[in-house]
Amino acid sequence: MPGPTTPAHRVAVVLASAGRPHLLGEVVADLQRQTLRDFTLVVSVPDHDSLPPEPLPDGTLVVHDRGLAAQRNAGLAAVPDATHVFCFDDDAVVRGDYLQRGLAFFETHPEVVALTGRVLLDGATGDEIPRDTSDAALAASLAEPLTGGWTPSRELYGCNFAFRPTALHGERFDARLPLYSWLEDHDFARRAMRHGTLARVQDCVIVHRGVKSGGRTAHGRLGYSQVMNPAYLHHTGSFPLWLTVYETLPRVGKNAVRSVRGPEAEWRRERLQGNLLALRDVVRRRFTPERILELR
Repeated sequence: MPGPTTPAHRVAVVLASAGRPHLLGEVVADLQRQTLRDFTLVVSVPDHDSLPPEPLPDGTLVVHDRGLAAQRNAGLAAVPDATHVFCFDDDAVVRGDYLQRGLAFFETHPEVVALTGRVLLDGATGDEIPRDTSDAALAASLAEPLTGGWTPSRELYGCNFAFRPTALHGERFDARLPLYSWLEDHDFARRAMRHGTLARVQDCVIVHRGVKSGGRTAHGRLGYSQVMNPAYLHHTGSFPLWLTVYETLPRVGKNAVRSVRGPEAEWRRERLQGNLLALRDVVRRRFTPERILELR
């Protein structure tokens, strides 16, 4: 049965997407089957062409900006009175009770300021997950008993998370992290931790399909962000030094080793060039994540 909100709850769902109208249309349709139906849907896109061809549900708010962090901020600005905000990637397949379970968890755990769910399958760590496989996995998970289980977390996985804006005292995503905003979710989580507990909740379930954009990856830009963004976030006080090193060295090392030979050599060299360009800027104490906009 649907789980209605109380008058004290004003739930918003923010979807940020760019250039993937079909995927955005799928997650919008999925959300219309949530057991909790009383929420405001906010779609944040850079342009009209990013909107799905199907009409959006009545009451949907559409806002425009470019870059993941900036788009999420635009979505939040559209719902200033929301008590609970849920964010999903456009390639997330959300189980029908996610919003209901997430809101119930917040009600019973007032010390928790933000949560992230249980990812059954994750195409971001391997091959893309087909839609039918996603649906089957989520259907099977409904047979599992609800546990109420959760563990403290130090992360909010960007494909699915929720938070209580008033508990975070106006925290927003760092709009200086442009385009795909490498590590914006980790940065937001680190700042959210200053205000309370983060939780990984077992009964909030999704599949992250990990759908690739389809265009050519700008490896030089990505390589620059792999070094610059952790350094910048350390400079702002968001990342401790150990986390900056943890997020940087393994990726640079992999790019260096695999740029020598093999099937990945060409694009690994491009990423390594981006790594080195960012390292040069950091050494000069130029913390400029937005510089990727100047790179090819």
